Amino acid sequence: MKPIKISRRTFLKGSGVAAGALSMGFFDFTSWSRESMEGPVTRIPTICNGCGNRCAIFAYVKNKRIWRIEGNPEANGNQGVICPKGHGYIHDLYNPNRIRSPLKRVGTKFQPISWDQAYKEISQKINIILMDNGPGSIFWVNYPMPNHAYALRFMHSLASPHYFTHGSTCYTARNAAWNFTVGKLPSNDLVNSKYIMILGRNPAGGIDLGQVKDIVKAKEKGAKVVVVDPRHSETAILADEWLPIKPGTDLAFLLAMINVMIDEKLYDKDFVENHTVGFQQLEDEIINYPPQWAEKICEIPAKTIVRIAREMAMQKPRALLHRGYHGAFGAQYLNSFQTARALAITNSLLGNINREGGIYFSESANLGELQPTHPAPPGPSGSKADGTGIPGRYPLGAYGDGISHSIPELALRGILKCGFVYHHNPLRTNPNPKRVIAGYKKLELLVVIDPVLSETASIAHYVLPASFYLEADDAVDTKHSGKQAQVSIQQKAIEPVFDTRSAFQIITELAKHLGVGKYYNFTLDEANALRLKPFGVSLESLKAKGVLPVGPQWKEGFVKADTPSGKVEIASAVLEKLGYPAVPRWEAPLVSPDDKDPHSFRLIHGKQAYHTHAMTANQPYLMAISRRYDMIRLWINRSRAEKIGLKDGDVVQMKSMIGEGKIRVKLTEGLHPSCVWLPSGYGNFSKYLTTAYDQGVSYNDFLPTLFDPAVGHVMASEVIVQVKKV
Repeated sequence: MKPIKISRRTFLKGSGVAAGALSMGFFDFTSWSRESMEGPVTRIPTICNGCGNRCAIFAYVKNKRIWRIEGNPEANGNQGVICPKGHGYIHDLYNPNRIRSPLKRVGTKFQPISWDQAYKEISQKINIILMDNGPGSIFWVNYPMPNHAYALRFMHSLASPHYFTHGSTCYTARNAAWNFTVGKLPSNDLVNSKYIMILGRNPAGGIDLGQVKDIVKAKEKGAKVVVVDPRHSETAILADEWLPIKPGTDLAFLLAMINVMIDEKLYDKDFVENHTVGFQQLEDEIINYPPQWAEKICEIPAKTIVRIAREMAMQKPRALLHRGYHGAFGAQYLNSFQTARALAITNSLLGNINREGGIYFSESANLGELQPTHPAPPGPSGSKADGTGIPGRYPLGAYGDGISHSIPELALRGILKCGFVYHHNPLRTNPNPKRVIAGYKKLELLVVIDPVLSETASIAHYVLPASFYLEADDAVDTKHSGKQAQVSIQQKAIEPVFDTRSAFQIITELAKHLGVGKYYNFTLDEANALRLKPFGVSLESLKAKGVLPVGPQWKEGFVKADTPSGKVEIASAVLEKLGYPAVPRWEAPLVSPDDKDPHSFRLIHGKQAYHTHAMTANQPYLMAISRRYDMIRLWINRSRAEKIGLKDGDVVQMKSMIGEGKIRVKLTEGLHPSCVWLPSGYGNFSKYLTTAYDQGVSYNDFLPTLFDPAVGHVMASEVIVQVKKV
């Protein structure tokens, strides 16, 4: 779209015409203004896309434009409220950096092309790659969205196994640990708990609105909240007690808690005897980890560990350790898997598994299948080249997620030749960006589906502009689990502002051009109706409400775990067979700061409540919050900082083995002295992102490419940096 140029002459000429029209009665400004203000308002139930929580909202449309949004009170996830990200991100609908049509790289520049030309050229190139290299040379990577089933179907229709999510940089160690212990990932019954311990997780900064509300409600009823975190986080503000643990040592803290619970017989004997296996092996091992031992490692006083263990045991089973997410053990350290295992076992010793006020198995909605009405493609014949799920490589890795940060290496080795990237920006959100750029640039074909020219889109061969979430219908979703399952739906609120298309439409149209359209011979409405069929819920009723409860209500009581034994596996025979400890043992982090070097720190990171990964930094209103409150700074412990001559606000040079950058510091007592903390969401280097460009740095700039030997996760906090005043 060409910009409209207005000169003084044309402006005056136009003003004269307008004045003439007004004088002749053609145009009444007062009437127009009143009609604009008082025009009819339409409310559309939909889903926010400001972060991965996908909160249920209502979008209000006036004069064919988004007027405002509000939370849907029926949703389990956000309970009727919206966070700053949700309110700010809606303005990206009208962001001038949006892509307005498909783009093709010609030399070093992009050329606008039609959708037909884009599909035709992409499909021709893919067919050549398939003939020359086979289906295993093509991949798809995305941040999980409701339409992921159709992206997976797309890969399977091409016989490729290479569907990836961002999981290996986020949560895979946590998920694997819970799967091997209780069979699946549970939820936290925060609102009914009497004692809540949160290790590293920061739902108030994340931001998980439902969990924050539940923590506040629990506190109002008298619950105690303890936050164990190297940083005094937003959630620590809500806590009764903050324990500034040395980063990477949560495992030692948990092993010592277990030691106290077993030594003093504080555990739930009935639950352990009837619903667990391997307690004796744990008892034999845990004798090695008394609180006095843990104090030297995690720097939490032994007497505090003993007191906390006793306090939690007094409130069992209505006491819980938060199941966790990214922080502490999601994909952070060499010992993340063992840490998450220890956390799951500590919960089970409290007898709180599937109990009110404890850890519970939420009711989930299992969507219906498209077949037999619409048969699924045969799928891939080979395994993933990243090695997930293969004994001897990453046997504990999640095959469904894959190891997305292995893609650059596989591309450099010539295994992957062609890739699709959707709702994801690996050049900015994966470690070691120079390596990531080299890998993705090696691809013969890179197609990025994105509303803007992100870092990854800026090096693509083709960029297909995805519609903004308020412009697109999407697949039915089951994100909002709880004590009763819910289904929700994203609906189009307004027509697309530019020549953009929904991801579902792009996938189906690509499939037809590639000759596999027979696997997409259905509309989105038809697919959604089929997937809702098992619940007896009509698509029309879901569209009217936005979110609906389905299935039975949760029932308290442990019956059977989804494990080989059907019980909580304190000791895992499967892990032992694979060559891993059957019960958790102490394992030190991969790297540690040099105690003798005053400039040596572990680099840790976390979220701020108004930014999501690298996605929202280009939103002017949200970035204005960062600037107004001076939030783009590196946190450093005040006493450590003063010893190396730093004052609050000084600029420092931060350097690791693979990268370096400059940033201003924030001196604080709210951080463990061994580390520095960097807010994620900054450091964008795409010049097409005019608001975000060159604002701050990203922890990925300093993080080498690492693979946990069991799960394959990124070990995102295993990085040591030198911090010196500029």
